[in-house]
Amino acid sequence: MSPVTPEQALCLAERLLGRRPERLEPFRPKVGGEDSHAFRLWLGGEALLLKIKRRPGSPIGVCFHQRLKQVGVPVPELIAFDAHAGPAREACALWEWIEGEPAEWGRGQRCPYDEAELGVLLRRIHELRFDGAFGLLGDDLAERMFTSHPDLGPVSERWSGFFHCERAARRYYDSGYFTRREADAISSFAERLSDELDQAQPRLLHMGDIMHQGNLIVSPRSRRILAVVDYVESMAGDPRWELAWFDYYFTQCPFARVPFDMARFRAAYDTEHDPADRLGRFYLAAVLLFEKLLFFDPSSRRGRWAIAAVKRLVEN
Repeated sequence: MSPVTPEQALCLAERLLGRRPERLEPFRPKVGGEDSHAFRLWLGGEALLLKIKRRPGSPIGVCFHQRLKQVGVPVPELIAFDAHAGPAREACALWEWIEGEPAEWGRGQRCPYDEAELGVLLRRIHELRFDGAFGLLGDDLAERMFTSHPDLGPVSERWSGFFHCERAARRYYDSGYFTRREADAISSFAERLSDELDQAQPRLLHMGDIMHQGNLIVSPRSRRILAVVDYVESMAGDPRWELAWFDYYFTQCPFARVPFDMARFRAAYDTEHDPADRLGRFYLAAVLLFEKLLFFDPSSRRGRWAIAAVKRLVEN
């Protein structure tokens, strides 16, 4: 997609608002924002954020945002939304501007927010039930066809059916990552755990690495979480699937681990789940199969570790 010019963004904002902003400038956050063009604009002295998705058909996450707004979870106000207003008919949204810092930190740096506050916040989100099928939410519940991963969803009446293990097994076998016996074990992994997986009730999940990548806006002085943002991968699923990503980043992955007080987070969330139990092993393998191995070089240290971890997880 070609870059969106400031004049195009001004015209788009005027259509959405009914008034032309006084000024506008491209906004390039330090982290996050790679899936959209973003502009900060001013209208009557008030700052707003305009986001234009880079790909036609990719969602903003309006359904998830509306539910969080209803129950008082801190999210920015959605000022205007149009699913096809962009220059190439991309989804566009105008948001309240939240003054703060996007949550991101490196090795040796302090987590920019209180892990306990995030634990309480995520528990509030996970307690929100969804009346419908498992899968990605998007902007229109009647058209839940978007998936950001080739082997997930987009929707399924059974939670175990959301994970297309057979597709992943076929691709990685063809790439030489696994033997035929290992690929067969991967292919049947979700079905072998279907009784346990299908006990899950659809709950709302952020699923966009909520803990970092700019998906939290925090106060740099108080470390308080000011807003949860970026809902493009929001979905209805098992909360343990989202918790597995915390386990992956902060306890399982041996590379470039950043400081995060998992004990404080888990105590505040009030979870005693065991990452080494049958579901925990499945979800860790799923993190690797359905996302990480799509990007890891199989000959690198990360790639070799991930392949070995999947082999160990699927056969135990």
